[in-house]
Amino acid sequence: MIQSTLKKVSNNNDGWFWEKYDIEAPTYPEVFEVVPSDAAYEQFSSAIGLGELLEKPEGEDLQADAPMESYTIVCKNRSFGRLVRFSYESVKDAKKVSNLLMNTVGTWGQKLPVTKEKFYAKFFNYGAFTAGNDVFNNSITGVVTDASGDKIYDGIVFLGSHVSRAGTTYVNHTASLTLTHDNLKTAWETYTITNNRDERDDIISLTPDVMLIPPALKFTAQEILNTSLIPESAENTTNVLNSIVQPLSWSYLTDSTGWFLGKKRQGLIATDREDVMLDFWQDETNKDYFASIFTRFGGAVTQWRYWLGLNLSTS
Repeated sequence: MIQSTLKKVSNNNDGWFWEKYDIEAPTYPEVFEVVPSDAAYEQFSSAIGLGELLEKPEGEDLQADAPMESYTIVCKNRSFGRLVRFSYESVKDAKKVSNLLMNTVGTWGQKLPVTKEKFYAKFFNYGAFTAGNDVFNNSITGVVTDASGDKIYDGIVFLGSHVSRAGTTYVNHTASLTLTHDNLKTAWETYTITNNRDERDDIISLTPDVMLIPPALKFTAQEILNTSLIPESAENTTNVLNSIVQPLSWSYLTDSTGWFLGKKRQGLIATDREDVMLDFWQDETNKDYFASIFTRFGGAVTQWRYWLGLNLSTS
């Protein structure tokens, strides 16, 4: 049982935690659609849709249509936490117990956003890996099985070669296309002209609004996207790519030359299952004190078409 004086001090834990939380605004909520969750996992079917309308000749029946088989998408909520132990003597000898707790809880307030940023950045850091990655595996032992394993809902890596339900292959990854003015044009055309098809291979509206980049490409992106004339051009040619997408630098992208075209908050979800829980207690058998933090969240790819990865390693 916690001593009453420590109970009183621990009431400030939330205040100390949130004081330190989000010192720097996180990036993942700009990329992922953040949704609430009230279960161990979320499961839904991807929309396939019906075909276009067909003209009906006078006196003839309407032609029948049937929905194609959809994909099952699973998004599990993962548990994250940490425990720290204080000896009885260190607590008793501390000049102010509140300072001891404030430093511990305040540090967690800084580390939680880092934990989330690193987790969600994995979707891009490992998105083109041919072996996939556990971040895409949403199975929960004894609860739900994600048939796609370490890959996404269609059994393919997030950034790779995908086959539509109609049988056509589309690619949302290019291994050797560095970030240049001309290569951005090429990537834009792939995104908007080649990959703008649904599972039936029908044309859909698909236009990127963000270029996701590591800090090492920040100035290159600005030169391409934020100038009225083409960079390093002697002809003063108008830069048609000026402000065509928003450059978004993400410190947790590990490939210093890789870059991505995408649509904000489309094709990726981040689930919030349980908010942060902070506890502080004493073990009566040894008199030591413990502090813990615990939270649950998850993520999944819901539609690969909204993202195009370029100049990325596959292993």
